[in-house]
Amino acid sequence: MKKKLLFIAPGYYGFNEVVFEGLKNYSDYEVVHINSTLPYQYKNIYEKIYNFFLKTFLGKNLKNIKRNEHIQSVISSSYYDVLLVNRPDVLSKKDFDLAIKNSKYSIALFWDSIQKIPSQEEYINKFNICCSFDSDDCEKYNLKHVTNFYFVKDKDSIIKYDVSYLATYDKRIEETLIFFNYFNRNSISAKGRIFTYKSTPIKQNLPKTIEVISEIIPFSISYSYYLDSKIILDIAHPHQKGLSFRPYEAIGLQKKLITTNQEIVHYDFYNPKNILIIENIGNFNIPQEFITADYEEPAGWIKEKYYIKNWIKTILSINEN
Repeated sequence: MKKKLLFIAPGYYGFNEVVFEGLKNYSDYEVVHINSTLPYQYKNIYEKIYNFFLKTFLGKNLKNIKRNEHIQSVISSSYYDVLLVNRPDVLSKKDFDLAIKNSKYSIALFWDSIQKIPSQEEYINKFNICCSFDSDDCEKYNLKHVTNFYFVKDKDSIIKYDVSYLATYDKRIEETLIFFNYFNRNSISAKGRIFTYKSTPIKQNLPKTIEVISEIIPFSISYSYYLDSKIILDIAHPHQKGLSFRPYEAIGLQKKLITTNQEIVHYDFYNPKNILIIENIGNFNIPQEFITADYEEPAGWIKEKYYIKNWIKTILSINEN
C-alpha cells in the first residue's frame, strides 16, 4: 500500500496545481491536496443573508468557517506519512495544529523570502524541515536550500519578439519602464504584460508595448506568453535574493535571459552567452550580439536537475536522509 502525502498550499496564481500534478506524477505517494485559500460558494440566498448577519453582528465570516470545516474534514480523514505545506501562515492555528498532529513527518516550503513575508518566521521551528530558495534565509535561519524549477520542456514556436516580460504591478514598475524605454530607443522588439487588480490601477504612463491585465494568468499556462520571444526579462524583487521561476523557465523553453538578479552568476547553469546580468539599472547596455546570437543549449544533466521531476524527488528525499 502506498504511503500518503498531504499537500497544503494557497491557490495563488495556480502554483499549487502545478506542484500537485508533479507530486502525483513523480512521487511514490498517494497525494491529497488542500487548497488553503479555496473560496466557498454560497449554496443558496439564505446562506448569503446569514453570512451578512454573521459579519455585521459577530465579526465572523461563513466562508471562512466553511473552508476551515472542509480543511479539517480532509485532514482528519487519514494519517499521513508526509505533510508538505506552502505558506503555513495562511492556515488557522486549529487547521495547522491538526495537520501536524495527523502527520508523521512535516516539510515547509517558503516560496517567498521571510523579509517579504515575515509571518513565515514563526513556523520555522514547527516543522521537521523547512525549505527555501532564498540563500540568505537559508543561512540566517538554517533552512534547506531548494531552488525553483521548470515544468514545461522545449515548446517550439515562431519567434516574433526579441524580449517578453510578464509581471505583477509593484515597486519594480520604475525599472520596467527603464527597460522598455531602452528597448524602444534601440529598436529591440519587446512585449510586456502586467497584472494588477482593478482597485489598484497603474499610475505610471506605460508604453504601448506593455499591456495591463486584471485577470491572473495561471502559472500552468503563463509560460506560453514567452514562446514567441527569444529572451525572457527577469526583474528581481528588492526583498528577495533567490532566483525566481523565470531563469528556470528559460532553461526549459530554451530562451535567453536578461536579469537584474546578480546571484545567478553563482549557479551552475549560468552562461554569459545565454544570460545577461544588468548590474546597474541606471546605466546599462544590451549588446546586439546577445540578441542575435543563437541560444547555447546547456548540458542534459543541468536540464534534468532543474526539471520539476527532480525538484519533487529532492524535496521528498529530505526525510529519508
